[in-house]
Amino acid sequence: MKTAVTMAEKIEIQTKEEQRILANNAWHLARYAIEHDHEIDFPDEFDIGQFLYWSENYPNLNPEEKITFVNQYAMLERTTKSVTARTLYATRIYGRGFTYAIFNTSVGKYLLFLSSITILFILILIADSQSVKDFMMWIYEIDYCIPAIFIAMSASGLGTCVFLLRVTQQKLRTREFDPAYIPSQLIRLGLGVFVGALIILFPSIFDSADTKIDFQLGALAFILGYAIDIFYAILDNIGGRVQNRK
Repeated sequence: MKTAVTMAEKIEIQTKEEQRILANNAWHLARYAIEHDHEIDFPDEFDIGQFLYWSENYPNLNPEEKITFVNQYAMLERTTKSVTARTLYATRIYGRGFTYAIFNTSVGKYLLFLSSITILFILILIADSQSVKDFMMWIYEIDYCIPAIFIAMSASGLGTCVFLLRVTQQKLRTREFDPAYIPSQLIRLGLGVFVGALIILFPSIFDSADTKIDFQLGALAFILGYAIDIFYAILDNIGGRVQNRK
């Protein structure tokens, strides 16, 4: 007959799980440090061998050893700088196959979303090309026109997506990609789509004639989208100054 789990038992189970995660993260961070010892300057008081032993046997350590272990863990994270246990876990190569990595990890889902949006922007730009319009008119006798705002947003959005994919690839290669920053990357994507399009379309807001996004304007929108980090830094700087004045 099953008995109800008491609150104390739940706390104990949760504590053991947290200890297991801490020990596992510490072990991966230590292994990374060993593999890149030519790039990392270890503090004199840091014993990597002892640290690995403690990480594997953390639940069995006495209180004094646990305190020392946690302090050395913090010291190691300061030494590895942008590479932390969280980034190592996020960029770890899974042995469950490509499908699992794409659909069951936060990094995989982010890359899948970013790639899908990139393909969507490319398809919109291709659909607006005159050759595709002529083909659709010739085969299906369909005449259509995509609004200029969608073309401008697609061009600037494509530039932002290319920038984000490049940055993500660099961070994944150096094991520095942190999933906690995915929301800020999505904010950059939104800003890139709208800011680039607005800058392109602003001169024609007061013009009654229909705006035509030619290759030059499309290329400019792409560049503005690619340079979204500049706009993001400007807005962040303005927000910081406003906050400081309060």
